[in-house]
Amino acid sequence: MRRIPGYAVGSYYKLGSPLAGLNANPMRGLVYLVTNQRKEPIPSSIQHPLHPGRTMMRLETPASAYAYVADIVAVHERDVRTALSITKPNIALVPIPAANVVRGNRTTDRWPSRDLALELERLGFGKVRPCVVHKDAMRPRFSYEEDPAHDLAQNLITIGKPMPNEAVIYIDDIVTSGDRVAAIDQALGQPPAAGIVTTALSEEKTRYDAYKLRTFALGYDPATSPWKLMIL
Repeated sequence: MRRIPGYAVGSYYKLGSPLAGLNANPMRGLVYLVTNQRKEPIPSSIQHPLHPGRTMMRLETPASAYAYVADIVAVHERDVRTALSITKPNIALVPIPAANVVRGNRTTDRWPSRDLALELERLGFGKVRPCVVHKDAMRPRFSYEEDPAHDLAQNLITIGKPMPNEAVIYIDDIVTSGDRVAAIDQALGQPPAAGIVTTALSEEKTRYDAYKLRTFALGYDPATSPWKLMIL
């Protein structure tokens, strides 16, 4: 089974979740902004303990949320590299395409994970490599549900490859089941040095402080039908 290590700056609990505990609301607000699914963004205030500012900050737009998450990841680059077992000096930031992203609109349409990756690039944390898009636009994700990986894989086009000297980090706005990451990883031929960086890991089984750093692994087996996936 393929195993990809991951790093999330916190946990996402759905509104009304019985397990939602400390700091669930500000992390939910951060995720709402990062996913950029609202025509009128809802401002959110957050004071994440890993952020270098260490003060309460009001985020008004998705752009401000991307910058906030990127600041956390970049300032802890050594810890991120350790968590993802990255030893190569160069990093390819491969954004997971949003449902709407196809070849024709990849530079102009809404693509949250690309915008997050661009903020990381601006801070010197790797080079953005938008390697994979959809053949046809998919249905939008509602309630953070995902299409299964084997279906997603059939609708992908590879438009680029990371450089041979680069470790691959998949950038996702939020990881729920991991189907999107698994499909893109398979499309790129399972790069030998790969990891995941995301704003939040969706949580429905355990109560955590939502600000708690989450290290995890995505396990998947494309030899099964449907693919067997696990968040470990």
